[in-house]
Amino acid sequence: MTDHLKINPHFDFEKSNITASAIKDEVAAILNQVNEIQDELNPFPYDVFPEAIQQIIINTNQNLNFPIDFIGASMLFAASVAIGNTYRVEIKKGFLESAVLYIAIVARAGTNKSHPLSFALEPVFEHDKHTYSIYEQKKKEYDDYQKLSRKSGNDEQSEEPEKPFWRKLLVSDYTPEALVEVHSFNKRGIGVYADELAAWFKNFNRYNRGSEAESWLSAWNNKPITIDRKTGGPVYIPMPFISVAGTIQTGLLFDLAKDNRTHNGFIDRILFVFPDNIQKPCWTDTEIDPQIKKNWNSVISYLLSLTAPEDETYNPVPSVINFSIEAKEYLFSWQSSITNLCNDSDNDLLSGIYSKLEMYAARLALILELLKWACGESDKDHISLDTVKSAVKLVEYFKSSILKVYSIISSVNPLDKFSQKWQNLYYDLPDSFSTADGLLKANQHMIPARTFKTFITNKELFLKKSQGIYEKLF
Repeated sequence: MTDHLKINPHFDFEKSNITASAIKDEVAAILNQVNEIQDELNPFPYDVFPEAIQQIIINTNQNLNFPIDFIGASMLFAASVAIGNTYRVEIKKGFLESAVLYIAIVARAGTNKSHPLSFALEPVFEHDKHTYSIYEQKKKEYDDYQKLSRKSGNDEQSEEPEKPFWRKLLVSDYTPEALVEVHSFNKRGIGVYADELAAWFKNFNRYNRGSEAESWLSAWNNKPITIDRKTGGPVYIPMPFISVAGTIQTGLLFDLAKDNRTHNGFIDRILFVFPDNIQKPCWTDTEIDPQIKKNWNSVISYLLSLTAPEDETYNPVPSVINFSIEAKEYLFSWQSSITNLCNDSDNDLLSGIYSKLEMYAARLALILELLKWACGESDKDHISLDTVKSAVKLVEYFKSSILKVYSIISSVNPLDKFSQKWQNLYYDLPDSFSTADGLLKANQHMIPARTFKTFITNKELFLKKSQGIYEKLF
């Protein structure tokens, strides 16, 4: 990214009531400067965001080397988790969509995949940190009361405090049962943050053979969750909200396609972030202004301040946002074109992709409208035409990405040409390695040096970065 972009690093959401008018002209000028660069680097349409958030995206790209695709998608995920079950969008009577997203950030190792996600989620981590401190204090009070009651033998000395639970938002390491239990404590909604997304789907059969993938299919559709447990009693969540995001290396896309996941609709539910020509960035000594983080924290804090009333069973009752007349007409017209693509396609996989993108258009419109509200650009009374157009732009980006993914996973894996011995060696090699290090690995796998040197000249499997340095392509 050029060093000549001028950004005001001191824009303060709170002092300006999080309005975007103060930076409108500035961001417009910035957009003119970066459009050509953006087209060359990646096609992610970050202009769909409120202008104040565009400033954050540009600033992190300039100063932290965050690929625009990665930080933009990460912000969508953080907003999704922050919104949770507080709002839903109504397409028509009885046809509601939530803000649930499944996002996969795809690139080779070392291309700054994880840091944008961590940055976007930092306000949510801080929220969990705060709620945990409250939980600890209440847990101590509860435990102290129990000890005192047992010691005195008097159960009526004072009103017994309610047993506390930690209502966390983010989950990383979990069993399926533990995940549902966490959600039962926080029915507002949770997010699964998997830095290595492969661990998410590789564990599908770890605890319940063949059933967990189907559970995630249902969770994406907000279908009720019921678990009958041997201990602790049953759990019932009538309106689940579980968003998922993580990173995955390009070569592991083949693993994602295993176990029938290309045919059961699982991959269709994932929004892939897969830009072209992403390279490992060099370190720079530029620093991001602390105000940028404060601004993003303010946006997520506004979304976390949203509440939903509870019904008689203590389950949330989301508020409903409708589309404006113009927005609904535009959405339905676009959906008609997607329907034609489905009907004209002989490929069931493509039809499945297109049908899920219809749902995502509504979900992304909901998220974008609430982000506009958090930035002072919307009163969230309805979803506007501009917001729907922005959501469709995002969907078109994700459509291109998932088609790119399918072109990879449906092709023949070049490793299939080799025996298991060679495949084991390939996966054992580091993502980037010297000839000398590779020869050591080859020796461990009892492969002759001369044969190994021929192996690494295979351009389908390796990229020669410099003299004696190679990088795996899968």
